[in-house]
Amino acid sequence: MIADLSEISISRVPEGLSDRKTQTLFKKITRRISSEPARLQTDAKGLITSVNPAFTRLCGHTFEEMKGRKPGAMLQGPESSRESIEILRHAIRNGVPCVTELVNYHKNNIPYRVRIDLRPMLSDSGKVIGFEAEEYLLD
Repeated sequence: MIADLSEISISRVPEGLSDRKTQTLFKKITRRISSEPARLQTDAKGLITSVNPAFTRLCGHTFEEMKGRKPGAMLQGPESSRESIEILRHAIRNGVPCVTELVNYHKNNIPYRVRIDLRPMLSDSGKVIGFEAEEYLLD
């Protein structure tokens, strides 16, 4: 789930933390969520469940446009390497991490090159419950 944390107020200060420490912690959390790298998470089927603001800035799509859809369906295009796409598919099928480079497309159809770090998210029992990807813009 994605949220605009700037709208959240802290009504109860956790025991042992001053208002100042709480606000500092809150600012750090907010900065982390909205900062680079671009991040997205999917469920076990590969459908998008969350993105951070850096991801929406990178690709131009809002979370509402992407929620419940597969990233490749929205981001890949003619210059996207079939080999890199197969690396991602293999990692997802087998529940293993991978790193690859890929040409994705902004909402306005302008291509951009990224390095994708994909890793499975596991339940306590070790079952794949989703994937997390970080995308780093390349020159």
